[in-house]
Amino acid sequence: MDGTVTFLVPEPTRETLYKLYPGLLAKHSAIFETMLSLPQGQQACQQNAEGRCDENPIVLHGVVRWEFDHLLTFLFGWYSGEPQRQDFLISVLKLSDFFQIDRGFQYALAELKRLSPFDVTLKLELGRQFRIHEWVEPSFRAMMERPVSSISRLEARRMGMENFWILATTKAKVEEHYRALAYTQPMLVQSPECRTPLACAAAWKEEWWNGIARHFLHPESPCRSHGGILVLLQETDFDGGICASCKAGILSKLESSVALRYEEDMQDIAAVLVMEAQMDGRV
Repeated sequence: MDGTVTFLVPEPTRETLYKLYPGLLAKHSAIFETMLSLPQGQQACQQNAEGRCDENPIVLHGVVRWEFDHLLTFLFGWYSGEPQRQDFLISVLKLSDFFQIDRGFQYALAELKRLSPFDVTLKLELGRQFRIHEWVEPSFRAMMERPVSSISRLEARRMGMENFWILATTKAKVEEHYRALAYTQPMLVQSPECRTPLACAAAWKEEWWNGIARHFLHPESPCRSHGGILVLLQETDFDGGICASCKAGILSKLESSVALRYEEDMQDIAAVLVMEAQMDGRV
């Protein structure tokens, strides 16, 4: 096809015509190559054949004008080579995927990886939508560190219903576990070397209810990680109420406690579920 081809990007408030050279489009895009090579029948020699005139353009349904402008800027080399804005890169990524432009997709992907800051829920959404698997788990784990109440409607929509459900149910189970754990004081296994067993038992009970349990249930910044609890206990002097041998016994017992690893274990399980859904295409 000689000359230019006319495309129409329809939008509710305006319609935009583009006159573009077909050779460049077909060179980079398998979709455009197929589209522009389709036979036009008897109309092929007529001036009003599809794409030959403004009255009968090739209509690009589902394409947003400003996103198409960004794609053309990339394809025709009109961009300066300076670091691009996030919306430009996402437009190139999205339409390169749509029109099967491998060079554009790889360019946008590489530039987005270098982008900072990069909203974690947007990264998760793009990872889901365009099968960028390596973005999904780290983004989901970052969201797991936040309270559910802090996640906006937009962020939840970007996560996808399946992922948000996994996050919400996992965090609910973690909350239930640590509420129960806070009210279940571990028994003090006293050392044979302890000379003050009653004082040590009383001090441990006091520290559990007024220290550890409160950290589990803190409304803003709970301390629940296995390592965090051990550090907290190591730094607690118990006001001299627990002897060194009993304190060592407490640390040894809690270090092997599965209950204190519950949150980390549940996050690992949640991440596995998210990636299974990702690989199965359920997100």
